[in-house]
Amino acid sequence: MTNPHYKPEVAAMCTIINFIVTEGGLEDQLLADVVRMEKPDLEQTKDELVKQQNEYLITLAKLEADLLQNLADADPSTILENFTLIEGLELTKKTSTTIKEQQAIAKVTEANINESREIYRRVAAEGAMLYFLIIKLGIVAHMYQYSLESFSVFFFRAMEKCDSFEDDNERVKALVQMIRMTIFTWVSRGLFECHK
Repeated sequence: MTNPHYKPEVAAMCTIINFIVTEGGLEDQLLADVVRMEKPDLEQTKDELVKQQNEYLITLAKLEADLLQNLADADPSTILENFTLIEGLELTKKTSTTIKEQQAIAKVTEANINESREIYRRVAAEGAMLYFLIIKLGIVAHMYQYSLESFSVFFFRAMEKCDSFEDDNERVKALVQMIRMTIFTWVSRGLFECHK
């Protein structure tokens, strides 16, 4: 239900959650899928980078927790003589420095990857715009209901049919045109004669 209405007593006891995709969210999702299809190595590198960054954050949190636990367990009078604690402190500092250096390198790499991905932003934006355009056809007649899953099938079918180009910008232009034509053909086949 796109706009549910409930009695006040029911609405007071419920929380309505909207699971409908937003245009920006769909654009980002399509961008990742398009890049995964066009430049699989680039998207794989981005996925690995995100995974690596998450592992770094987990490692830092674990080191911090271990250090705090060792400090809490240490005897205050002999804290300077506790070699295990001092070694743990030095290891934590060394690991933290290494991770921060790796994170700085990863940020530069991520910026380069994002710049390369942005070439395909127009294709993703076109796809998101077309999807939100065709779901508005439900206003014309309630029979015109299009799922995101079926839209995705035709979207990627159009990408597969498109000719390949050496130049990425030419490829993007061709993809946009092919996607428009494929979606137009798909939707127009399902329209009533009076709405064509």
